Amino acid sequence: MQLTTMQDVLIVDDSHLHRQLASELCRQLGFTSIRHAANGEEGMALVRQHVPALMLLDLEMPRMDGVQVMQQLALEKLTPYIILTSGKDYILISTLELMGSGLGLPVLGGLRKPLQAGELQDLLARLSQQSAKSKESCALCDAAEVRQALEQQQIIPYYQPKIDLGSGQLKGAEMLARWLHPSRGLIMPGSFIPVIEQYGWATELTLTMLEQGLQQWQEWARQGLRLPLSINLSARSLQGSTLIDEMASRLQRAKVPARYITFEITETAIADNLPQAIGMAARLRLAGFGLSIDDFGTGFATLQQLTHFPFTELKIDQSLVTSIGSKPHLQAIANSIIELGQRMQLTTVAEGIETRQDMELMQARGCNLGQGYYIARPMEAALMQSWAKQRQQMVSETPPTIS
Repeated sequence: MQLTTMQDVLIVDDSHLHRQLASELCRQLGFTSIRHAANGEEGMALVRQHVPALMLLDLEMPRMDGVQVMQQLALEKLTPYIILTSGKDYILISTLELMGSGLGLPVLGGLRKPLQAGELQDLLARLSQQSAKSKESCALCDAAEVRQALEQQQIIPYYQPKIDLGSGQLKGAEMLARWLHPSRGLIMPGSFIPVIEQYGWATELTLTMLEQGLQQWQEWARQGLRLPLSINLSARSLQGSTLIDEMASRLQRAKVPARYITFEITETAIADNLPQAIGMAARLRLAGFGLSIDDFGTGFATLQQLTHFPFTELKIDQSLVTSIGSKPHLQAIANSIIELGQRMQLTTVAEGIETRQDMELMQARGCNLGQGYYIARPMEAALMQSWAKQRQQMVSETPPTIS
């Protein structure tokens, strides 16, 4: 396994035996610098001397436990990648993963002791995904520049494939906004989407993304690829009265059937604008569009509210998908969500698939579709056609064996 440039690990654990085991596993995975601390206080002292690339942090220790270490790291703005370790139950470990992430720390996940090589390797495999996603958390762009980018169509869609988890075949793609800046290169959405939301330009972004997506759909269709596309719809867009008509007219001009376009709405958007959201959802379906509830499982929508919306698709939030194999309690929640989707005759989509184990577990539980970095990263339109051909060839040559 390639660990990029990360070779330095600090193991903080009060058990000498577990420190020895963790050290041996890290050596096997290619770490060249391995330091140890027998408690949280010693660990913090070593971090202050040199911040490690990775910290294996035990939760139960005398003289500053793992919870206190994370709080102190956040206070001192020291941010090594962290893997939590404990002999306690998965629910407690997952709770503290969330706490660490809430403190702004890059927590890769949690593992029960004794550590297993395969589980540790799976978590380390998430480093490249974490690094790529962290690029989205940069400073906000200037509003005037964002305005100009919208007007000059510098904000373009990238496409992240969605595959059938049973057959492996390409079944669609989600359109994700990227800013192709003429001098700064590719700018990730975390730098400009909040500005667009703040200034009320979200509907304009939706329409420009739709127009570009429809043009691309026509080009792909001429080459034999008729790919369903999904577009995010913001909470602010749900308050408009003319958006549906504007979208429908664009589809008519492009001669693209509405069934190939799905709009994704988050649980939070539903909760914040319930009356408007119901009306918008009904009109979208009447116009022939698909409708997806995005990030399901972490927001505020109740099951009663869910039954009020004519959804066609249910997207399971990535926090319930990524590394699910090491979290039995999250497996139970995911099972319930997938069963709910099946009972409501909704297509279920798992987002955030980052390892083969994530994909196999979601497929085994009956989830229909999947997307995530393990399958494919978001890509520019020019690469999508060749990716689709390669995918089809791979599926034809290697029939799925997952049961």
